[in-house]
Amino acid sequence: MKLPLLLIALCLSSTAGAADFAAWTHRQTVRVTQPGLTRIELEPELLDASQTKGGAAFHDLRIISPGKVETPYIIALPRIIRPEMVEVPEFRAALNPNTLNTVLEFRPPAASTTSEVLLQTPAASFIKSATFEASLDGTRWQTLASNELLCRQNGTERLRFTFAPGAWTHFRVTLDDARSKPVVFTGAQVRRDLPEWRTLSQPVKIRGRTETAGETHLKLDLGSANVLLGNVRLHTPEAVFQRDAALLGARATLFRLQHEGRSAEDLDIGVHQLATTREVELVIRNGDSPPLRIESIEATRHPVPVVFQADAAGEWQFYIGNVQAPEPRYDIAALSDKLRDASAQSAMASVVEANTAFSKKATAPDVEDVGPEIDVSPWSFQRPVEFKEAGVLVVELIPEVLARTANDLHDMRVVREGHQIPFLAIKPGVDREVEVPITEVPDPEKPRWSKWDIQMPFANFPASELLLDSPTPLFARTLTVSEQHLTEKGHFERILSNANWQRLPGQAANTFHLALYTAPRAATIHLATDNGDNARLQITAARVVYPVVRLMFRVPDTKPVQICYGNRRAPYTRYDLQLVRPDFEKATQVAATLGEEEKLPGYEADASGPSGKGSPWLWAALALVVGALLWVVAKMLPKKVE
Repeated sequence: MKLPLLLIALCLSSTAGAADFAAWTHRQTVRVTQPGLTRIELEPELLDASQTKGGAAFHDLRIISPGKVETPYIIALPRIIRPEMVEVPEFRAALNPNTLNTVLEFRPPAASTTSEVLLQTPAASFIKSATFEASLDGTRWQTLASNELLCRQNGTERLRFTFAPGAWTHFRVTLDDARSKPVVFTGAQVRRDLPEWRTLSQPVKIRGRTETAGETHLKLDLGSANVLLGNVRLHTPEAVFQRDAALLGARATLFRLQHEGRSAEDLDIGVHQLATTREVELVIRNGDSPPLRIESIEATRHPVPVVFQADAAGEWQFYIGNVQAPEPRYDIAALSDKLRDASAQSAMASVVEANTAFSKKATAPDVEDVGPEIDVSPWSFQRPVEFKEAGVLVVELIPEVLARTANDLHDMRVVREGHQIPFLAIKPGVDREVEVPITEVPDPEKPRWSKWDIQMPFANFPASELLLDSPTPLFARTLTVSEQHLTEKGHFERILSNANWQRLPGQAANTFHLALYTAPRAATIHLATDNGDNARLQITAARVVYPVVRLMFRVPDTKPVQICYGNRRAPYTRYDLQLVRPDFEKATQVAATLGEEEKLPGYEADASGPSGKGSPWLWAALALVVGALLWVVAKMLPKKVE
């Protein structure tokens, strides 16, 4: 369908105005030789840099004219749908007893470009040799496939012929009935191909392989992200097999069979979907069969063309790679189907390069980065935040800081020039582990018990889990983790965790994960188990796990920033920043670290807190009260009679 040139010009001449592209990470120069409707296929390197999340694919692409004007465009993606399978209107089947052949003749719908034929039969189990022919006039025939195996056995089915797309008008299939009885065929379907269903070769590397219960998981490296995958084909030396496979939601039954010296196979997975990540996972379900040997994998991709109206010849700039970019709303979007097939000239593109004007600060959400004034004197500690550029800063809180602040971080503040900076507390679900000394401690009073002391890195370490290693091959024990506390009333024991641990012969000596109910306060914790009448449990190594906590906030420049912590009486924070949390998490982040700890005035005021011996004024007041009570009691006692 042709679109009037005047209509195209009117629709494409609208522009969005010049923009600041400091938030885009990559760019490419495209040389347009003459004005007019222009089509160019986007380079894989450019697509790899796209940072769009949700919405239309590659909507962070911007096209800028030589006059520095943003120009509307359409992404002429292939229609990512399965090609339509259409019933043939005329189908005839004839049995020739003289030649021991069954001949199937049928015609596709008029004016169809076809590339696949699917036969239909109610037969449950058979294997047949077939010859497939096609004709443009019904008189002169061309053999497209000979001595092909058609079959249906044990859930495996091969009833298709695939061939190069063509405008064939007649098809003929001749089946060999010499070795088995004839099979009834009732009809056929042909596939109508889309004209732009073009593919290019896409390199694939197998980066990893994992065998789980009845499944093979292959980690495939596509070389870049945002690849519009076409077909994926496996190469295996296995002679006979059948497996179900899944990739990016696409499913297929892969098989290879042998019959009377001939082979039939289907090793392709038709994906036809966008792989947004560089690595994808292919899952092959083996059931009770052994895993397949996979030698290599090849794939194809669909090109991604962009169409725009070039109002002038010269160097055009393509910008891409901005996760914050809004999805463009161009008037020409309604003409996508017409422009997809419209005649257009091509252009020459240079290599994709990093945008030298890119700034991480430009990707930060536009929010207030200065809060109310704050007096930090009630706080006990502060550390400088070390960073080199403005933008959205992300700093990981080290265990030493977490040990001195509340579990909910309500006493944490980010401070700059006497003002609070609103921040987000991020718990990404990532853990870190530290190796700690573990020492067995004999207990003569309980010889059946094994006891160990585990030295934490320091008191109040924010531990959430213990990792234990043991070479003992067979055991079943209940482990108890505890710590001792000294109070005015003496020692008391606090239980941190209880867990059962067992190992059977033949099991791998895997690390045992022992979750803690609560983080320990003491610098040394205790591990104990009752061995009963068994040999002593051996534990050779221990590691302590703590969860990662990060702060995220925005700064407009590189002026000094501090975090303050250690004030349990601090009120809870309520920042409006939570409303734009997704924008902060999508921004290009600036890594920051914490400097050396400094004491604030609140440290001295809190030095006699819960862990100390108490304020001397408090003790003086208590002594005065006790003295007064003793005086009252003495007055109430009867006087001694002389």
